[in-house]
Parts: sequence; C-alpha cells; structure tokens
Amino acid sequence: MRLIKNAVSVGSFTALSRMAGFVREWLQAHFIGASVVSDALNYAISFPSFFRRIFAEGAFNASFVPLFASTLAGDGFQEARRFAQTILTLLLGALIVIVLSVVLFADTIMPFFLPGFKGDPDKIALTISFTKITFPFLLFISITAFFSGILNSFERFIAAASSPAVGNLAIIFSLVFFTDFGVKPGNALALGVLACGIVQFFWVFIPSLKYGIGLSLKRPRLSPNVKKFFKRLLPAALGASVFQINLIMDMMLSSYLPTKCFSYLKYADRFSQLPLSIIGTAISTALLPTLSKQFRKNTLDKARNSQNRAIEFCLFFSIPAMLGLIFMADMLIESFYLHGRFQTCDIHPTAVTLMALSAGLPAYVMVKVFSTTFFSRGDTRTPVVFAMISVGINFLMNLLLIWSLAQVGMALATAISSWINALMLGIFLRKRGLLTLDVKLKAFIPRILFTASILAAYLYGFHPYLEQHLRQTDLWTWIQTILLIAAAAGVYVTTAYLMKVFTWHRVKEHMSDADE
Repeated sequence: MRLIKNAVSVGSFTALSRMAGFVREWLQAHFIGASVVSDALNYAISFPSFFRRIFAEGAFNASFVPLFASTLAGDGFQEARRFAQTILTLLLGALIVIVLSVVLFADTIMPFFLPGFKGDPDKIALTISFTKITFPFLLFISITAFFSGILNSFERFIAAASSPAVGNLAIIFSLVFFTDFGVKPGNALALGVLACGIVQFFWVFIPSLKYGIGLSLKRPRLSPNVKKFFKRLLPAALGASVFQINLIMDMMLSSYLPTKCFSYLKYADRFSQLPLSIIGTAISTALLPTLSKQFRKNTLDKARNSQNRAIEFCLFFSIPAMLGLIFMADMLIESFYLHGRFQTCDIHPTAVTLMALSAGLPAYVMVKVFSTTFFSRGDTRTPVVFAMISVGINFLMNLLLIWSLAQVGMALATAISSWINALMLGIFLRKRGLLTLDVKLKAFIPRILFTASILAAYLYGFHPYLEQHLRQTDLWTWIQTILLIAAAAGVYVTTAYLMKVFTWHRVKEHMSDADE
C-alpha cells in the first residue's frame, strides 16, 4: 500500500466533506446566526460527539482496527470476520442502552451538564429539545465508524472517506427543505444531524456487503482476540473518558459565559477543523492499518519510513495552514459568515477565537500521528497517560483564562495543552526507539521552518496592503478572499520549491516510499 497516496485520497474526500460542512455552517449562520438558538444547537450537537470519541473514531477504532487488520493478515478472512461479528454485537448492545437512557432522561441529564443555564429556563428547554433529536446520531455514526474501520483494513478507503461529505449533504438538504416547509431552522438542523448519521451508515454498510464483508450479529464469545480487544479498549476508553470529562467540564464552564460565546467558539472551530481533518485524519486513517501490518510482519525499517513520510506530509500542510488562519482570521470570518442573521459585531470575537485555536494546529495533527504509532503496536495505555496529563493542563488553563478571555481563553487552553501533549508523545516515542528521524526528515525540518518564516513575513508585511488594495475594487468579497489566499499559497509553494522542500521528484518519492 502506498501510504501518502492513500492519505491524499482520504484527504481529498475529507476536504470535500469539509467543504460541504462549510456550506452547512454558512446556512446555519444565515438562518440562525449567533444567538440563543445557535448556542442551544451547538450544545445539543456537542453532547453526542463526546461519546463518539469513545465509541467511534476514538478509543474503539484505535483498539479494533489494528487487531482486525493484523488478524486479517495473519489468520485470514474468516477468523477476522468472526472477531468483527462478536465486537459488532457488543457495540450495538452498549450503544442502544446509552442512547435510550439519554433520550428518555434528557430532562434530568442536561441541566446537570449545563449549570449556567439555571437562570434561563427557555435556553435549557431548547437545548433538551434539540438533544432528544440529535443524540441517536451517536448510534448510527458509531456503527459507521465500525464498518469504515473494516473497509480501511481492506484498503478500501473511498467509501469511508466520502461518507462525511454525504452526511453533510443530508444536513444541508434537511435545513433547506424543512425550513422551506415551515419547520423552524433549529429543529430542521437537529433533524439534519440525525439524518446525517443514518445516511453515513448506509453509505459504508452497502460497500461492505459488496466486498463480501457484511456482518451479522453473533452471540459473543471470549476468543483470544476478543480478550485482547478489551485489554486494549479499557485503557483507551479510560483515556477517552478522561478527555471527555474534560470536554464536559469545558461545556459546564462555557454555560456560564454570555450568550453567543459558545457559538463564536463553534463557528471558529469549523475553520480550524478543516486542515486538521484533511491532514491529521487523512494521514492517521491511512497510517494505522499500514503500521499495524508492518509491525506485525516485523518490517521495522518500512514502519519507520512510513512514520517519517507521514511527519513530513503533516508539517508541510499544517504549518502554513496555521499561519494563514492566524493572519487572515478576520477576513475569513467576514467573507464567509457575514450574511443573514450573522452580524458585523460577531466577526471579531469569532476571528480572535479562530486565531487562538489555530495556534495549536500543528500540535493537533502531530498528536494524531504519534498516537497512531502506539495504537498500531497495540499500546493504548501510553497515549492515555499523556492525554490525562494534557487534559489536566487544559482544565487548569481554562480556569485561569476563561473568566478574563471568555471563549478565547478556552481556545488558548486547547492549543497550549495540545502542544504539551504532542511534545510528550514525541519524546517518549524517541526514548522507546519507536521514532527515529531519518536523513530526509532531518534535512526537511529546517527547510520547512525557513519556508514558513518567509510566509509569515509576507502575511505580516505585505498581505495587509494587498488586502486594502482589493477592498477598493468592485470585486465580491469572496473573490477577494480567494485571490488573497491564492497569493499567500503562491508565496509558500514558490519558496518551498526554491528550498527544495517541494519538487516533483519529491512528490513522486512520497507516493512510492511507503510501499510495503
């Protein structure tokens, strides 16, 4: 398998998904803006996302995918299939209990998690109403992640990578269609989130049947693989739970902030998640089954090569993305969100929040890469320990910053704790001999840093004058934004080419270096 080629493939579909997500966010800003309804919706959408990190792309996938991939490589298809059937049965049972419990008892649960809403009964009632609609999304998206992991193990990346785009299209359709027929925009968006989960499930389930890996429920049996799965799952779930507890504490704290602050955070998060999803998710999705097979076959040189090329790939894209989002924040927020119910006064608070979040972008990406190395070796404990430390730091930073900087303080706390987490993971990997910088990567790092410094100088010194000049033209705002982004990208790519960071020979090398 060609690692970077698969990562580019996954990243392309992830980019498509994020573009669809931007359209969805654009519609939310247009129909709802930054308001009480927007705050309530964001809380209702965030709540199932907490559990998603445990049952979907987080702890569950980190424990299941390496075992399934290594079983497939070592014991064959039938044994891997039996293992997957048992895990699916257990996963479904747990999810049904959790979803029913939250939907039936949302009136009791949500006020506990949002203590700051006690003085605003209308706001908490609205949040509860939306949560009852959105929470079943967890069931469908978790099963989607399960089948996506199986498809990825067979090196069938397209269906899984494209499913989020299809899901976002379902949300867009629901928001526009139901609103046209008189449904309130908030309810329409909540229904769209549920439809998103259902559509994504069928999008990956049908291809799994086509490839002969559709699964039926099976009475669980404690086979050696199942025991090994739970042995890996428990520390990973503990780590994810600690992380989720931190997010829940963040949500509790944010409920005390003034109206709109949580919406500012979520609108900014959409921009910061674009490069993170395209770069980090793409490379970790392709890297996990690759490293699992390479370590299983004891081809350590190939595993190290895969790691080094993955790091190069992530740094090349995440560093300029961070700089662009920081220096262009106000321009991006204005050109994208300023319409409908989103007002001029909402631009700068959202932009400053985006700047704070973006400061941690390379760290977010590298945490995914470093954690994948541990997961591929079946070590779910070590990333958990470091996650717990970073979670504690994040919580303390929140307590220090949120009261003076509001949602910007929460964003800064996230960025700082992520950098600490990435550094701890990287240092520990080197000490254990699981991360060795090869000659190519050692030559790459100073060159990419110099290239980034040239881009930063351009964005700080020349970009404001170019932006001011374009403002005086009759071009639409979004066209001005595209031209400014293209100019910055041109500076970066040209400098990278001159520094021999980016050459066609290097691209071809990346496309073939990670072959097994």
